[in-house]
Amino acid sequence: MSVRLLAAVLAGGSFLLSAAPVRAQQPKIVVLDFVGKGGDKARIQVIRALRDRADFETQSAARRVLASEGLKASSVEGRAAIAAELGLDYVVWGSVRGKGSAARAKIRIAGPKGREVGAKEAGPPGMSKGNARIQKAALALLAKALRVAPPEARRSRKKEPVEAPPVAAAPAPAPAPVAAPAAAPAPAAAPRPTTELEPVAIQVNVRPGTAKDAPHVMLLAGAGGRTRKIEVNIDDGSTRTYESGVFLDIVFRLEVRPLAKHLTAGLRGIAIEADGDFGVGLTTQPPGSTMKLDTKTWRVLGQIGYFHRFEKGELGGLIGIGFDRLELQTNGTLPSVDYLFLRLGPAYRHFFIDRALYLRVDGGFRYPFSYGDLEDTFGPAKGFGFDAALILGGNLDVGFSYAARLSFEYFKPQFAGFPPGMLPPVPGAANGRDATDFAINFHAMVGWAF
Repeated sequence: MSVRLLAAVLAGGSFLLSAAPVRAQQPKIVVLDFVGKGGDKARIQVIRALRDRADFETQSAARRVLASEGLKASSVEGRAAIAAELGLDYVVWGSVRGKGSAARAKIRIAGPKGREVGAKEAGPPGMSKGNARIQKAALALLAKALRVAPPEARRSRKKEPVEAPPVAAAPAPAPAPVAAPAAAPAPAAAPRPTTELEPVAIQVNVRPGTAKDAPHVMLLAGAGGRTRKIEVNIDDGSTRTYESGVFLDIVFRLEVRPLAKHLTAGLRGIAIEADGDFGVGLTTQPPGSTMKLDTKTWRVLGQIGYFHRFEKGELGGLIGIGFDRLELQTNGTLPSVDYLFLRLGPAYRHFFIDRALYLRVDGGFRYPFSYGDLEDTFGPAKGFGFDAALILGGNLDVGFSYAARLSFEYFKPQFAGFPPGMLPPVPGAANGRDATDFAINFHAMVGWAF
């Protein structure tokens, strides 16, 4: 009697398990590694595209299956083992070929038997348009897989062996009543085939993790030549001139993209840039004098801006504050020159070979807030300035970076002069009309990108 009761309980439990509603609305998949540089970016986009259309199994679980079976994900047998062990409907994997804007991600999807049912190429990964194409391709592949190898057919096949164990347990009463209790453990192992349903009944929804916000930093240092000419026109018709000739200029440059690897593509273009340089071995000899004046010059500029990335380039703009100082030993011709200014301007970078070779063009308007000793010597000043630069450079995969830059700066102060008879008691004071300050620079720089 107890054996019959046990058989009835097992049969009823097996029937309930087989009749329990299975979450078949969404297929269950795993997204394996994408081989090649940029593969992690492509994999993230695939997961983002399918996260609302499928339930995910963890990649670590798939790796454990491969390790235990001694198989590879690139083989049909390996993918079939993953699908069978984890109760999956589809296995997704892929690869990335090429670099930069020429990179393409190939997405593949296989059914529960490990055989490929579809593949598509899209990209480049890591760029806004490329990421959108990858997501679109992933959705199209899943739709094709649902038509070619629908998960319902696979799950219905799982249900068939579920009812078999209780039927086999029915002959158990045949032995003597004394042996009946000993037969009880045998039916207890019968529900084992139903374990395939457990992963289906328990939803594993793994959402893609946010990639760590990693900045792109490029630091360059180098040297080059700089020449500068200043002319100040005085009310009496005379002109005071300063010419530096070509002198050695040491330069530093920093470029930072603080959110370069953020999952939100719109934030990746935020840029911070800084430039600085100083002259070496510079002296000045006033006209008609044999005395040489100690001369120092240095400049700094810090900017923040945004760049929008295209397939072969990026266009953006920068705004910042700069300071330019030419310090001259006290003399009766020209005072030291200081400019504290606001700079605003566009910039465009064109990539010829990914980041290994690019050309950048900058232009900017400069609005000085202060002219330093120029105003003390020639009267209150106001004016404007502008600059332009051309940079040919690149970043290699190992991190080495290089750049050659040709640039110029121009300032145009306008002096209001002093009231009649009220010249200040400073060397060289006069009523100024206007001035021009023009500089040309050439620098070669090397450094490292992180």
